[in-house]
Amino acid sequence: MTEHVFDVQKTMDFSPPTNTRKWDTSVMKLNVTPDIILENIAANIQKQLPQHVQHEEQGQQHLAVVGGGWSLEEPEVFEELRELYFRGVKLVALNGSANWLMERNLKPAIHIVMDARPANFPFIEKPIPGCKYFLASQCHPTLVDACIDRNVRLFHVISSDSEKEREILDNYYNKRWLQVPGAGTVGIVSIMLLRMIGFKFQHLFGIDSCYSPKGTHHAYPQALNDDEGWATFWCAGRAFRCSAWQASQVHTFQQVIKHHGPLLQLEIHGDGLLAHVLRTGAALQDEKDVENASGMSNGGEHTGSKSNGMAEREEVVRELAPD
Repeated sequence: MTEHVFDVQKTMDFSPPTNTRKWDTSVMKLNVTPDIILENIAANIQKQLPQHVQHEEQGQQHLAVVGGGWSLEEPEVFEELRELYFRGVKLVALNGSANWLMERNLKPAIHIVMDARPANFPFIEKPIPGCKYFLASQCHPTLVDACIDRNVRLFHVISSDSEKEREILDNYYNKRWLQVPGAGTVGIVSIMLLRMIGFKFQHLFGIDSCYSPKGTHHAYPQALNDDEGWATFWCAGRAFRCSAWQASQVHTFQQVIKHHGPLLQLEIHGDGLLAHVLRTGAALQDEKDVENASGMSNGGEHTGSKSNGMAEREEVVRELAPD
């Protein structure tokens, strides 16, 4: 299947949800202060845990990367995940999806956690036999302490302008550390991290970038997201409810595909917004823009480019469906 690079328009010109501090109209904000990030990094690197290292490409080996999105509960999606697992495809759990998988007798081979808040401790509280843990150095130290006796690696998610983080890491590791590009969410960062350790073929599950039609954000209860707020976006004729981080995740995913697409072969399972964008190559635009475009009057010219939700698409030579 030939895929496309698409121009995702992330225009958020609407009244913000109830918690305006969490809603950003341009970029995704940290969910803790920068000082806490620095404190966590400084504390965790002192624990002398091994860092992740880059590996050669792992041949044709596939991974199933499992986020916590609502689509996991869809019977068809769950059966696709089970089928891959019983075919020998290794599972990579992100955040709280590890507990969800274990409850269904699906054991992750890798568990990745990136969030810096201590409230994420339940994600790693129960050890998974034979699982390799990849924890971001910005995670809260209580999570890292809990994994000290497990097979654990630290990775460093650093954006291009994070000078203070770089200084801490340079001083401790004598500049011998590997940067994982900052890409907003654990879902997008994990794609890059797994590629760095050699995995090109990735099936994405539960990385929906939207709320379900029933209004749920995860396949399991996660109170951290309950009050985040959402807005309606249109994509290729379909409406999706998205929080700020979900809409930003779509934009970041587009940039990853644009710049690193030839290095990846991805298949997104489910019927969430991220899968829809990948399959259609469509533009993302908010509901208000659609209403304004469709409501033009007094002879105003309208080309239809916004009402149908499609943007110009530029072909890239790559295959996204591994099977």
